[in-house]
Amino acid sequence: MSTPRYPLVIGDTRVETPEWLPVDDRATGEVIGEVAAARPEDVDAAVARARAALPAWGALGPVGRAGAMRRYAQVLDEHQPALALMIHREEGKPLGEAQAEVARACEVVHHFAGEAERLWTMHLPGANLSTGSTVRPAPIGVVAAITPWNFPVALVLWKLGPALAAGCSMIVKPAGEAPLAARMVCDLATVAGLPDGVVSCLTGDGPALGEALCTHPGVDKVAFTGSRRVAEQVAAWASPRLKAISLELGGHGALLVLDDADLDTAAEVALVQGFANCGQACYSVNRVLVPRHLEAAFLDRLRPGIAALDLGPMATDRGPERHAMLVGDARAKGATVEGGALLGGNRVEPALVTGAGPGVLLVDEEPFTPIVAVMPYDDLEEAIAEVNRPDYGLVSYVCGGGSRRTLEVAERIECGTVAVNGWRVVVPYAPYAGWKGSGIGAELGRPGLEAFIRWQHLRVHA
Repeated sequence: MSTPRYPLVIGDTRVETPEWLPVDDRATGEVIGEVAAARPEDVDAAVARARAALPAWGALGPVGRAGAMRRYAQVLDEHQPALALMIHREEGKPLGEAQAEVARACEVVHHFAGEAERLWTMHLPGANLSTGSTVRPAPIGVVAAITPWNFPVALVLWKLGPALAAGCSMIVKPAGEAPLAARMVCDLATVAGLPDGVVSCLTGDGPALGEALCTHPGVDKVAFTGSRRVAEQVAAWASPRLKAISLELGGHGALLVLDDADLDTAAEVALVQGFANCGQACYSVNRVLVPRHLEAAFLDRLRPGIAALDLGPMATDRGPERHAMLVGDARAKGATVEGGALLGGNRVEPALVTGAGPGVLLVDEEPFTPIVAVMPYDDLEEAIAEVNRPDYGLVSYVCGGGSRRTLEVAERIECGTVAVNGWRVVVPYAPYAGWKGSGIGAELGRPGLEAFIRWQHLRVHA
């Protein structure tokens, strides 16, 4: 049986190229498809098509765009099983987690279809109706979305939903490690009848395509999710050309357990968010800070859950290598590590670390593997300082009893999102933003929509 080939998506056109890149099944190593490798002329073609699409897409107005987005959301809903299966195969994410990713990502498109209708123009009248100030939202233009492999559908639709609502067109460059589900999201835009050129997808060599999009004079904004190291390069390419940029970067999530917390809830948060997607999530719980007198009781609740985990394969060959390095570093610096073995076939054993502190790599750097450190504390002020110590500020968690005190502690955590007494972080109607070294700008919510808008003031004197 021949390997399926997936051409570039340039608006309504499917473009084959001389070079094709293989994509494998992470569990078996089987090649499940080949994607076209975009060339410089393909970047030019996609940008030209995206710019040509802007006038007609904008002319639909908020209500027209909302209707088109609802049709797109319906098509995405119909293809949820296929999208989830593709994520499961190309990334290695357990099927249930992949299904949850796709379902929640589709909610984002439904939400922003409604937001499109609420893009009001404001008129501030002068002495009479023919004078005054009209303030209107205008689309920022052509957006290049550079997305990672760990949430290949969600992190496309987090950008695409608000961009479409604002009236923008978008070119998606998915990660080479898992490009097929992201490409399918773009392919379905044509199936749904979105205008030609509003959505495109370019696969191929990551750095070369990233540079071409970030420096292209026809691209107005770059929306990036990924590592800080790559974000600095993206900013270096885009900033001299004064392009708008938004950067959603890594995290080093802490779970702060207060002395009146429900330990069953705290253990559930640590288990779900510490090991979901094999630890390959920017919102992961990497450190748990627990009162010293509750540490043993907390660990007694956490260990059985870890023992019952059935993790999928890691999404990259680098993942197991990093997991082994972090485990070795923790042991070399005097910490106790339970689990953490390499199991072969890109699979690793989850690791629980005790006795670690600052200076141990997994406590200082984003691990991005299934490893969690439990750190006891004696003083709450010192615990809050430890939560805020690393130069990350994406997501953290607080579990406590009395709501007023718990919320007051949560407000002192230097993160764009703090989940209180639970583990679900993302909802379409609230912003997801990185503080400090975790990013610039916000996705989702009203701030996520306004990230794709530029404002125009019409000052009418007569």
